[in-house]
Amino acid sequence: MSESPYRWDTGLRLRVFGLLLFLLSLLVGLGIILTFTFTQLNSFQERARLTQENVRRAEQVATLYAEMTAALRGYLFTGDESMLAPYEPNLNRLHQVLSELEESVEGDPDQAEQVHRLRELIDAWRTQVAEPEIARMRQGAPDVGSLLMTEGVKYGELIKEQRDHFIREETKRMDQDVDKAGVASDQVVRITWLTISLAAVLVLGGFLVFARSVTRSTEALAEAANRIAQGERGVVLEAPLDGELQVVANAFAKMSLTLAEQEKQLQEQQEQLIAQNEELLAQQESVRRHAEELERKERHLSRLHSLSSKMVGSIEMDQLANLILDEYLDLYGGVAGALLLVDEYADRLKVAAERWLSPDLKGQFIPRSGPMARCVEQREVVVARYPDTQTHISVWLRDVPVVQEVYVPLVHTGRAIGVVAIAFTEPTEPSAEAQALWHAVAGQASVALAAAQNHQEVKRAFAALQDQAAQIEILNAQLEEERDRASAQLDIYLSIVSTMPAGAWLCDTGGNLLVSNSMFQEFFGKTVPDEPLEQMLAQIAAVLPEHDPFPQTVRDLVHDPHAVAEGQLRLTTGYTLQWSSAPVGKGQSRVGRLFTFQDVTELAELDRLKSEFVNTVSHELRTPLTSIMGYLSLVLAGTAGPLQEQQREFLNIVARNTNRLANLINDLLDIQRIESGRMPIHLSPTSLASVVKQVAETFRVQAEQKGLSFTVNVPEEVPLINADPDRLTQIIANLVSNAVKYTKEGGVTVSVSAVGDQVELEVADTGIGISPADQKRIFEKFYRAEHPYVREVGGTGLGLPIVKTMVEEHGGDLQLESQPGRGSRFIVSFPALKDES
Repeated sequence: MSESPYRWDTGLRLRVFGLLLFLLSLLVGLGIILTFTFTQLNSFQERARLTQENVRRAEQVATLYAEMTAALRGYLFTGDESMLAPYEPNLNRLHQVLSELEESVEGDPDQAEQVHRLRELIDAWRTQVAEPEIARMRQGAPDVGSLLMTEGVKYGELIKEQRDHFIREETKRMDQDVDKAGVASDQVVRITWLTISLAAVLVLGGFLVFARSVTRSTEALAEAANRIAQGERGVVLEAPLDGELQVVANAFAKMSLTLAEQEKQLQEQQEQLIAQNEELLAQQESVRRHAEELERKERHLSRLHSLSSKMVGSIEMDQLANLILDEYLDLYGGVAGALLLVDEYADRLKVAAERWLSPDLKGQFIPRSGPMARCVEQREVVVARYPDTQTHISVWLRDVPVVQEVYVPLVHTGRAIGVVAIAFTEPTEPSAEAQALWHAVAGQASVALAAAQNHQEVKRAFAALQDQAAQIEILNAQLEEERDRASAQLDIYLSIVSTMPAGAWLCDTGGNLLVSNSMFQEFFGKTVPDEPLEQMLAQIAAVLPEHDPFPQTVRDLVHDPHAVAEGQLRLTTGYTLQWSSAPVGKGQSRVGRLFTFQDVTELAELDRLKSEFVNTVSHELRTPLTSIMGYLSLVLAGTAGPLQEQQREFLNIVARNTNRLANLINDLLDIQRIESGRMPIHLSPTSLASVVKQVAETFRVQAEQKGLSFTVNVPEEVPLINADPDRLTQIIANLVSNAVKYTKEGGVTVSVSAVGDQVELEVADTGIGISPADQKRIFEKFYRAEHPYVREVGGTGLGLPIVKTMVEEHGGDLQLESQPGRGSRFIVSFPALKDES
């Protein structure tokens, strides 16, 4: 066979390389031009971004200046210091933005000068308008706001003009950059399309020439390949081919000859290998069957020997149940399992062990039903299959994705003592080997379980006998001790009741009379031993006003082993009695309940006379005092003519003491109305926060005059309470007044907060504080603490008793926390109204 020589000058590689080299040159040139142009575009884009950022900062300067002006105007209009809260943060932010602007335009002298001028105008507004106005407002000057309306407006216009000029210059520069970027972009588009068009024309021409030569050669090669595929050997291409394709044609010719020789050799070798392979397969199958039989017998004997050894050493039920269940799961290969013991006296089984289920299942009882009942009754292995993959199994007490269950009975002396239940996710057919092992294990497990049950029963019976004997001894000792203690306590109680200076009545837990002394019989009549409760109550009710609730109160207290109560009774015989009741003894030693009755007839009469005297004197004093206060106000106002400085000073002292006397009379009248039950309380939904704000501000000036700090902490949203606004005002005023009055240095803090379903008012000070001894009596009428500063300040000792009574009338609670020399905290809690929405 002759071969055509290879010619490199007609090769495909040379043609392709020339075309690619030309295209690469065009692309490199285009890349250089595009890189330069895009660099210019990026420069223009960055400058435009900086210009936009500078415009935004200039607008932010105007916004911050407007917020500072609004804060200043709000403060000058309302006088509220909180309105100035945004002033300082906005001023700091303004300087920061100006610094950023200066840094951004430092390469442009004109724009840098504009920013510098803007900073000077804002600083001039702050030093010449804002700060003088704040100082004049705090000094109470009459012409507050004049600078803001004149100089402030002028500076505002200058600042706006300067800002607008800066923004115009920046915008102008940005427009110039945008125009330059547009020109560069147009150039990029023109150059790109020109280069692409030229490359496309050249590629198309080269491709056509290249395709023509390749197509001619590939058609010849395809024809030769089809001939070889059809089985023709020794194929030779006569037509000349281009370059590398001629080498391929020569290889095709050699391949056709070689294939013919190799096909013949392969066919002979294949026939020999088939014969040898059949012989080896037969030998391998024989060896495998023999090895499996030996391994099965060895595994069977080893498993039975190991299980027997373990069961012989296990006598505890839990350990043995787990051992048996593990062995069956190992044999079956299930996804979950349980060992259940048969209850001989009920149709149920008890779970003794579980695997891969829930620990809570152990110890529970499962009804004997379905396949499990059939396994127990027939004493044979039961296999249950289910049509669905999600089946509820009574043993597991939950849904388990299984399709098959196997129940293996554990039989001893002809009866099933337990069942092993195993679940599978796929249908399983047990082999003959597995069945043989199951039965062998079941026999050993049944004997071991029976022995463990017998051991458990003997152990349980012995422990029960020991527990019963110990309990009987303990009960006997307790009964003897309780009997002796009750007898001794009863003797003591009877002796105490008989000798008490007040009327006393001791009853047992059922209300039957144990003993009553002579004073009790003087108040309510003679009694007899063991008199029943209802008979005693009828005897007591005979000397009480009609429909008096005391008998029902006694019934409730007799049946309550913990309640302590007290009150007052007015008898029809003329006595006024202060009664109290408390349980006698606790728990098993409880004897009953003791009622005591103290004769306070004379004290009640004195208290009534005192109240009448205070009421009369207070009303008599108010009439002339009102006239004195009215004429004093007229004289001080200059209605009666001009006053000398000394006269005005003296009259101011008289006015202050007159107001003090009026407050004392008002407190006395409030106490009188409270004690007589004539203090009107008109409850309505009320905002504690609003009342606190109003009342606290009236004491701010008084605190600042003493050099004290005065802080009011009230959140925006606080639940409403059910209260009388007038009485609530009186409560807050008394507490804040005391805090300011008894604080020498430091400050007073008034706070409102929502805590759970309560709304709390807290008044805290850094004053003189209250000693523990005084805290016990601080809420008593007319009581004043033993402290030099208290005597120096003066007071009536009625403010806190009034506060406590009014808080309780509102259903609230008043607490005091104080340390001498460190101040006091009064915390008032009111129930919050529920939000009906």
